[in-house]
Amino acid sequence: MRRLTQIALGVLLALCPYPVAANPEPQTAAEAAPQAAAPPASEALPTTAPTADLKDRKSGPVEWVRTLQLLQDRIAAGSLAAHKSQPILIARIEGDLLNAAPEVWTDRHNVQAAIVFALSGGGPAILRRLTKQDSPETPETDLARGALAYIDGQEAEAGRLLRNVDTAALPTTLAGAIALTQAALTVTENPVRAIALLDRVRLLMPGTLVEEGALRREIFALGQGGDLKKFEVLAIQYLRRFQHSIYAGNFRQRFAYQLTQLDFGRDETRFASFTRIMNELAPESRRDLYLLIARTAVQAGKTNAALMASDKALVLCAPESPEATQAQLYRAAAEIVTLATFQTALRKLQAVDRAKLPAHDVQLLDAALSMAEQIGRGLARTPAQPDAEASKRTQAQTVAADEPGSLIPKAEAMIGQVDQLLRKSNP
Repeated sequence: MRRLTQIALGVLLALCPYPVAANPEPQTAAEAAPQAAAPPASEALPTTAPTADLKDRKSGPVEWVRTLQLLQDRIAAGSLAAHKSQPILIARIEGDLLNAAPEVWTDRHNVQAAIVFALSGGGPAILRRLTKQDSPETPETDLARGALAYIDGQEAEAGRLLRNVDTAALPTTLAGAIALTQAALTVTENPVRAIALLDRVRLLMPGTLVEEGALRREIFALGQGGDLKKFEVLAIQYLRRFQHSIYAGNFRQRFAYQLTQLDFGRDETRFASFTRIMNELAPESRRDLYLLIARTAVQAGKTNAALMASDKALVLCAPESPEATQAQLYRAAAEIVTLATFQTALRKLQAVDRAKLPAHDVQLLDAALSMAEQIGRGLARTPAQPDAEASKRTQAQTVAADEPGSLIPKAEAMIGQVDQLLRKSNP
């Protein structure tokens, strides 16, 4: 076992500018910072790129791409060092692929590895080389052409070449890369097939960055399709297994938006599912996601979701903390859209300590105060104004109100044009 570990590390050190972190937990800023000391002599890298003498080195495209995948799996586990290393390693592998001797590409396994490399963030350069008109035709040529079309954004051509490929006949790593591409090409027109493809990818590539990406995509496809039971199961799976992924932050932002669109406060079943998902997180992470959901709900015009999420966040916030201030802001921004809570919400907004808010929330506070001022003018307006003039002025004020987002669409269109000018002045 020790010998195998040494071999694996040797492969990584032969291609990486520094060792890949072994710790699956996210590193602190200090741990991730570049070290001033030089690496030990045993870990020093050659100053020139590896040669393309693959027979002598017993190395080639397959081994290089495996090394990249090992690095990417560390990214899925949360290694900042691996994430920082990735562009350097990709550039180095690309150079080796482009400099490889022509006979290298007579081995179909090397062509397959090049396709995987390109679809794993490596870019199109090697595929352009392999699909030139004077290149020999192989069983992988159409796969390479399809992958190149996909990378170049030519989805129709990529679909023609890849959509009906039977991935069951392909090696596992290539099958995972092609199936993930097929899912991306079909998710809009045929989400059911895309979900089935993503299921297959997850089974083929467990514990890898490929599985992590497939899981993220499938969760959002399920949320849009309305399969709440499977959505819940996979969301919990992601939060349990990939909560430290470098891409988890992006996932949580999109996930917050997805939850607001699902309107989880609509009924008990949805709310219970939402609660089970959130309970997978540690209290601090749960608080942060509640805050993100509350802010997203304010921007998306989901009043009930904003109120519910901000209340949940407040329970987890320390008194007078910046997080508590954010939660109070989001709640007040949601409360100004109804006449019954308008005055209370206005006082809350005026009492918010903007010094505790991040810059984007200062903008939200200013937008909410501006909207509240417009609504206040409507409430104070005398009923003697002609209805047409009142409506025109109210609409102009609505358009003039500040962003960001739609601020629970323009404070519910100025609280129903200030409740139809207080029901035509309470006749």
